[in-house]
Amino acid sequence: METPKWLRRALDLPGATSFASLEPLADQAISLREELRDLSGADLIQRAQVGDGAHAQVLAVAAEASRRALGVVPFREQMLAAAAMLAGFAVELDTGEGKTLAGALAAAGFALKGRSVHVISVNDYLARRDAAWMGPLYAALGLSVTAVEESTGTEQRRAAYRGDVVYVSVSEVGYDVLRDRFCIHEDDRVSPAMDVAIVDEADAVMIDEAIIPLVLAGTAAIPEGDVAQSASLVLDLEDGVDYLVDDDGATVTFTDKALDELESQLGGINLYSPENIPTLTGLTLALHAKVLMRRDVDYIVDGDDLRLVNTTRGRVAEGQRWPDGMHAAVEAKEGLTSSGAGIVLDQVTVQDLLVTYRTLLGMSGTVLDVSEDLLEFYSLRSGRVERRLPLARSDEPDIIVDTEADVFEAVVDVVQRCHEDARPVLVGTQSVAASEAIGKLLTARGLDVRVLNAKNDEAEAYTVSRAGELGAITISTQMSGRGTDIVLGGVDGADHEAVASVGGLMVIQVGLYPSRRLDAQLRGRAGRQGDPGGSLRIASLQDVLIATTATRTIASQIERPARLTRKRKEYILDVAQDISEAVRADQHRATWGYHRAIALQRSAVLREREALISSDSTLWARLGRVPRDEDDDDFTTAVREVAVSTMDDLWCDHLAMLQETRDGIHLRALGGQNPLDEFHRIALIAFDGFFERVYQAVDRLLFATGELDAQAAAAAARLRRPSATWTYMITDNPLGDAASRAAESLRTMWADRRRR
Repeated sequence: METPKWLRRALDLPGATSFASLEPLADQAISLREELRDLSGADLIQRAQVGDGAHAQVLAVAAEASRRALGVVPFREQMLAAAAMLAGFAVELDTGEGKTLAGALAAAGFALKGRSVHVISVNDYLARRDAAWMGPLYAALGLSVTAVEESTGTEQRRAAYRGDVVYVSVSEVGYDVLRDRFCIHEDDRVSPAMDVAIVDEADAVMIDEAIIPLVLAGTAAIPEGDVAQSASLVLDLEDGVDYLVDDDGATVTFTDKALDELESQLGGINLYSPENIPTLTGLTLALHAKVLMRRDVDYIVDGDDLRLVNTTRGRVAEGQRWPDGMHAAVEAKEGLTSSGAGIVLDQVTVQDLLVTYRTLLGMSGTVLDVSEDLLEFYSLRSGRVERRLPLARSDEPDIIVDTEADVFEAVVDVVQRCHEDARPVLVGTQSVAASEAIGKLLTARGLDVRVLNAKNDEAEAYTVSRAGELGAITISTQMSGRGTDIVLGGVDGADHEAVASVGGLMVIQVGLYPSRRLDAQLRGRAGRQGDPGGSLRIASLQDVLIATTATRTIASQIERPARLTRKRKEYILDVAQDISEAVRADQHRATWGYHRAIALQRSAVLREREALISSDSTLWARLGRVPRDEDDDDFTTAVREVAVSTMDDLWCDHLAMLQETRDGIHLRALGGQNPLDEFHRIALIAFDGFFERVYQAVDRLLFATGELDAQAAAAAARLRRPSATWTYMITDNPLGDAASRAAESLRTMWADRRRR
């Protein structure tokens, strides 16, 4: 049972913060804005130069700029939300209540106080859209606003980060930080200022994606013939005969029969001999690609390109790849040209990235559900700003059916009934494949359907914005078009009254989402700004979430669904989400713990690296054997390049060792040891003497020929450095994704075979 609001506040529980004390400030800002109406543009800008002045004045100036530049006078609720963010809180403001403008008011407030502000979004489209949309407001205050996207070049990025307010996705700023860390020369960096971050969709970015590492990788070639051969060898293998999939569909392994046949086809080799392990690895990855990596669920094929689907967003992840050869294996499966593999150069979790900002705050329609997490992991308090108008949405009881096939049929039936009244419908699914399957069923009934394909943010946003049109049927993954308002009657609201008269937008959720917060996000698409609307969840007892979380008792009960009461079915759905949410929270804590050791060691390496780059005296002090020549800049540059490159190489090796340790550390629990404590102990021992090893290696390289040759050593270092970098999509889920499970399955299979 949910704790009453009054009791939460009495106990000072997370998310219980009242913004009542900020209401006078918001009211004062509204009054001040009226006094600014007659000022000239120049006078308004002058009034904006408040230094470290009161929040009320900066909010009033920003609100007046909004009226002049955007033609929008902020609501009192938006002013209150902006005031709360200026005070350092995370704010819950319902979907459709104007978070974009509230965030811009807060960003302007910080910028007017001389702070550098990043407005963090979930994707490039929203960063670009909001920077353009709010741009006139900032211009009216004499502030510069920029946007950074995946397509933004290095010089443009460097210039963009000098803006007063920068709109950028969390992944882009994260990868810029990683690339800057890998630069040898200061002039090559883009240097984002980690000062103020206002995180839009804070729950998604700061919690859902917090433990996903952003990984920078360098090019490493994979012989294309080997990948194609592996794909060919596993192509015709049969389930239950040549390979076995475990009960939860998480791993797949070869049978002994299949291994014997593969060894025979490869010339009678022993796949488990050390020299053939790379071949076994390729075959294992090919099998995982064939069986577990699902087209239109885990990835899509776009022309000649393989594009990954971010399962937390249900959409395409631009510019990302799978690690450990899995990407090449799936490319081979689909008959695409291999794009090679890579080596991990560095990584940072989203959480580690965000905590480097001096001031961190955020906003979302579902903040309170993660208020405890925000306080635990970010020391960020949160509160709610109530809706401007009462909620008029009707949330209907769940429809709970027996099978997944029944879910699709029930969805189609409900959509058809709504369409007969011309009521617009938005169907939210968890995968591209489900969206397309439902779309085909509706088309077969003669209905005109818009299906979002997760391939283009801008096209998605436009399609979602039209979901409120009279008679519209829109199907999308749950996160598609997030951040885009759905106006009843179409983008311009021309048929608003007609749509309102038939009940407004109906939102239909397909299946169980991993948390109730995701349910609320989808429901929140309906009932915007006091409009009528409705929501309905349709799920089955065979839902994937139930299958992966069910206790033995529940598993046996759902085998006989006819005996279950309505109340018991509802209980089963609730338990599945309870377990899923608990697992996610435990996973977050565990990952944060494991990354503490890595983060501390990385900080030490970065400090030493920066000292080498910025200080000649430090460079020469570390390399006592190398004669110093202050007049030869080329010599100094070459020595510095060798030193920094060598440190990078050894750090990459250290990261690889830590990852391998982490992959198997859970086995320590079998011996009564604490895996987290053991990981920290191993990491500490492995890092001991790191810098001594670095400078010994530098010395060997500089004197590789017996005599000092800095230029030759620098040339060799350049050859070792990757000529290109890319980013990896990986997960830190203890159960792993299919890519990481492939490596773990290989290790287990090899160990089992050796024990025989």
